[in-house]
Amino acid sequence: MKRKQQGGLLPVAKFREILRLHELGYSQCQIAQSCAVARSTVQDYIRRATAKNLSYDQLRQLSDSEAQAALGKGRQKCEPREEPIDFAAVDAQLQHKGITLALLWQEGLDKRQWNCSYATFCRWYNQWRVRHQLSMRQVYKG
Repeated sequence: MKRKQQGGLLPVAKFREILRLHELGYSQCQIAQSCAVARSTVQDYIRRATAKNLSYDQLRQLSDSEAQAALGKGRQKCEPREEPIDFAAVDAQLQHKGITLALLWQEGLDKRQWNCSYATFCRWYNQWRVRHQLSMRQVYKG
């Protein structure tokens, strides 16, 4: 059985179909089954469309690239910044209860501290953590 690739972009035709079914009054579960996507994906696209006040008719008139740009989807290129990300501060924040790496990444995006995907941010953080891991050699004298 072939597995679906996670994290890929849906064709714009699916965007339009999701919005069309939503405007017809179908539930998110019904839309997900009809379009063969996850319910969370349907929820995400509907949230993006309502945030931009896009209707199905407006989306239908846009080209595919314009529709992706309007919905905020598409491959984002991570722009290198002059100042590197302060992963020491990120690591210190992660010590607090309820703070996750995803939460810190989203906060950094909102403050425009970085412009990279969550996967890239996690990869950079894990690379930093490996380089800065403290360990103390224990010698057993028995």
